Parts: sequence; C-alpha cells; structure tokens
Amino acid sequence: MAEFVPLRKGQTLKLTDGRTVTVTDKLGEGGQGIVYRVRYDSGEERALKWFFIGYLKDPSKFYRHLESNINVGSPSEAFLWPEQLTEYVSGETFGYTMKIFPKGYESFSRYLLAKTRFKNVAAMVDAALNIVAAFKALHNKGYNYQDLNDGNFSIDPTSGKVLICDNDNVMGHGEYSGVLGKARYMAPEVVRGDKQPDKSTDRFSLAVILFMLLIGNHPLEGVKTNYPALTNKYEKKIYGTEPLFIFDEKDPSNAPHKLLHQNALRLWGFFPSFIQDAFRQSFSQESLLGGKERLLEQVWFNILMRLKSSLVRCPYCGEEMFLESDRATVCQSCKRTVKAVGHLEFGKRAGQDVTVPIFKDAALYDYHMNPLSEDFETRSAVILEKPGKFGLKNASNYNWKIKTPEGKILTKQPGEVLVLGADAKIDFYNKNIAQVIVNN
Repeated sequence: MAEFVPLRKGQTLKLTDGRTVTVTDKLGEGGQGIVYRVRYDSGEERALKWFFIGYLKDPSKFYRHLESNINVGSPSEAFLWPEQLTEYVSGETFGYTMKIFPKGYESFSRYLLAKTRFKNVAAMVDAALNIVAAFKALHNKGYNYQDLNDGNFSIDPTSGKVLICDNDNVMGHGEYSGVLGKARYMAPEVVRGDKQPDKSTDRFSLAVILFMLLIGNHPLEGVKTNYPALTNKYEKKIYGTEPLFIFDEKDPSNAPHKLLHQNALRLWGFFPSFIQDAFRQSFSQESLLGGKERLLEQVWFNILMRLKSSLVRCPYCGEEMFLESDRATVCQSCKRTVKAVGHLEFGKRAGQDVTVPIFKDAALYDYHMNPLSEDFETRSAVILEKPGKFGLKNASNYNWKIKTPEGKILTKQPGEVLVLGADAKIDFYNKNIAQVIVNN
C-alpha cells in the first residue's frame, strides 16, 4: 500500500467533472482523513475531504459508493452532501468536495460544553425540528446515516438552522458502510454486536441527539455510570448490555447525580409531559434491549410542533416557558403556577395529539393551517388577549370557516380576529378542523 501523502498548499487536483480545484489551507483533521479548503478557478470555495489510505478497506468500492450518492443527490439542504469526486492521485488516494460551513454556525459539541448558547428557547426547538426534518428526508430517500453523533452537526444559534456533515458513510437501506459509530450514540444492539446499523438504529441515535439537545445530558448516564475510567468493558455495559434511562419510572437506580447532572435535573421539569413521555418511550427497556417502540421521524416532528406552539412567556416573571394545553404548569423560573383557560384541539397526526394552549402570544404555523404542510416557520395565527376574552388573529393566506355551538357559520379572512368561544369549531383549510376546548 502506498504511503499517505498530505496535500500541499497550492496543489491542484482534477475533479471527475473536468474542473480543477486548488488547495488553499487546511480546515481540520479527523480519523478518516484531512479536510482542506479549496478554490475553483471561478473563485468559489469548497471543502475537500481527503481520505487516509489506511482508512479505506476497499477504496474502489467506496469510490463507487460516493459516486452513486453524488448522482442521486442530497436528501435536503441540511446535508453538506458530497458534490464532486477527485480523480485518483498516485493510483489509490482520492477525496470529494462539499460546501463549507457558513459563518455563524457552531458545532453541536460546543452547545453541549456550554461554550455557545441558543439565542432563545425558540431557536433550540427549531434546531430539533430541523434535525428531525433532515433525517426524515434522508430515510425517505432510501438512505440511513449509520454514524449519527454530536460531531455531525453545526447549528446557527439564532435561527436554529442545522447543517449536517460527514455524509460519506451514508448508505442505502440494507447496505453497510463498515462504520459502527460512537458508543454513546449507537443503538444498544449495535454496541452489543447483535446488529449492523440501519433505519431503526438511526432512530435511536436521533432520540439521543434530541435528548442531549433539549436536556443537556446523555440519557443513559446517571449515578450508576460514574466510573473512574470509561473502559471498553464499562462502555459496553452502559450503552449495550445494561442500559438504563436516567428518568426510568420503573427503575430509578440510574437517576441523575445531583452534582454531576445538574442540567438534566434542572431541564427535565422545564419540558411538558408529552416530551417526557416521548423520551421515556424512546429509552424504555423495550427500546434499549428489544429495539422496539422507537419513534418515527414524523412522530417526533408532530411532538416537537406541539412543543413549539406551547412556548409562551410566564405572565409573572416574563421568562420563556412551555405551557401544558390542558393542565396547570409550574414556571421553572419563578415557581408560580400558570394555566391556560383552554386549548385548540386538532385531529391526531401520526397518532399524536395536536393542541395549542389558548394563551397570550401562543402561535400557530402553516403546519396547523394545512394538514399537508410541514412548514414550522411561517407564523399563520397568534392568540391575542383582552380583559375577559381571547382572540385568534388570522395571519395566514386562508379564509377560516367557523361553526359556533349554536350552528352559526362565520368566516374570518386574513387579518381578521376571531373571538374564541367554547366549543366553536374552526376549519382552517380543507376540513382541517380544530375545536375550542375550555379547561376545567
């Protein structure tokens, strides 16, 4: 095998589409290779991943795999997908170009280390939605990621926009790249050696990423896992053979440590019951040891949309909080109890409740207007409050049809406000109906 030779500044490489790129500087280095900044003759810049020769067990097969993924194209704009392959250098070394992370994006690991923070809670929820939407697109296009971990993401702390890198190991369903992943993010059955990565194991890894994003702690690292050194033996035990969720209701023996896991203890109660239930299902023993009950991306998307629409300001202290639709919620900042007077109840989506609390400034999005829409950015309605009554302002492009309990039919056009009355039914678009429910 030929010796690996790093690229030099100013070195020119030919791409398979006939163009050339010139190396300008080094961006970083990992276990698979070195990433360089390169420039086309046009002046446009790209990143170039240049593989270590010893990393590739079958270079020609991997080259064909990348070529296939390039031809199929990226599942969504969230992926920094391989764009062009280089021609072979010295007979067996090659790389591929991809877009460079734009300024303003921060690696997910920096959020976990508290070296950077989201502008607000809304941006954090949008980041979770963007991650889920990206992996839904990936799986729908026939791929699975296989190596999902905290090093794959960079996130804009202001908007929650997400970019996903390291896509060279992405494989078609039923194929295996040979890369298992990082133990802390791998599904337990992969850690145990019982199974190769696939869509189901991707979904476990996705749940780990979401938990760490929202709760700031690993879901399996509690008081039982506080070992002096994390050897391979202990890694396999924690993440493979004896995994236990830190908020398991049946077995509290791996609960968060009061000093080591303060994020988990502080943030778990910040989130509403339906988020807690989703994580309890994702990290149940049936999921951990049986590979069952893992949530599909569409289910996660609907749950996170419910979370997004429950984000309000505490009327007592003004801090952001998530408000349960149908029950009292304790503000985690001032410890005062807050309760919505009622909620809007839609039909279920993917088996999940779709509700919005009737509370000042709670918002609905195009997702709520049109059951075929997954637009979670376009604000289409907002709840207004006046003494003694609440209204819903139509900020959408649709005419709403309202049926009162007495059978009267009303229409609200864009820009108009509907006074919310008990048991009224609102058809936002094409028989997408929400009912006004008064809380007890």
